[in-house]
Amino acid sequence: MMTTMMQKLFVKASFSLRNQKGAQSIEWIALAAVVLAVLGAVATFFSKDENVGNAVSNTLSEVIGHIGDKITGD
Repeated sequence: MMTTMMQKLFVKASFSLRNQKGAQSIEWIALAAVVLAVLGAVATFFSKDENVGNAVSNTLSEVIGHIGDKITGD
């Protein structure tokens, strides 16, 4: 009885450890957050120069729009 219970527990635990569902999504979200943080820092650095700040802001908006289009399939 105890052996069977331990075997079931081992199978459940090993399955949970091997389950990678969602791990790649989290990695892509983390990468996107880093890219956005860098772009935000650049935009903040150049915020006094409106031409550069607007260019960075517009480019960032376009990139986010394209990413959204790829995700939704539009």
